[in-house]
Amino acid sequence: MKRRGHALIELAVSAAVMVSCLAGTFQFGYTFYIYNQLVTAVGNGGRYAAMRTYRRDVEKSRTAIQNMVVYGNSRPENMTPVVPNLRPDQVEVEWVKDKSGAPTAVRVAIRNYPVNAVFKTISLDGRPGVEFPYVGRYAPEEREP
Repeated sequence: MKRRGHALIELAVSAAVMVSCLAGTFQFGYTFYIYNQLVTAVGNGGRYAAMRTYRRDVEKSRTAIQNMVVYGNSRPENMTPVVPNLRPDQVEVEWVKDKSGAPTAVRVAIRNYPVNAVFKTISLDGRPGVEFPYVGRYAPEEREP
């Protein structure tokens, strides 16, 4: 029985298995890393939204909260997102209100964000998301500065 060439076949098979394992590990690790950055950004934006004064200019408030999530600042000067390719329109902000219209909580979530890892794109829709009780000042008669 001849055994010549078996080492080459074993190397090819084991290399394919090793590369597949390495690629899968990288894919999972990168996706987890991006998701962790999104969790931090959404949490920071949610805390900011929960303490912000609620005024009648809801769209300006929403824009400031979206900027806080995406850029880490409500009035960004450098337009570099804290998470790659995240845009303000991908941040959903929703106030939970009582019967009188006063906010009781605020929800912040990510919508339609694609995580572009090397081998596959994973779309995050509605997650990560947070809900914080609203503890800010309710001043619907005021305008945004």
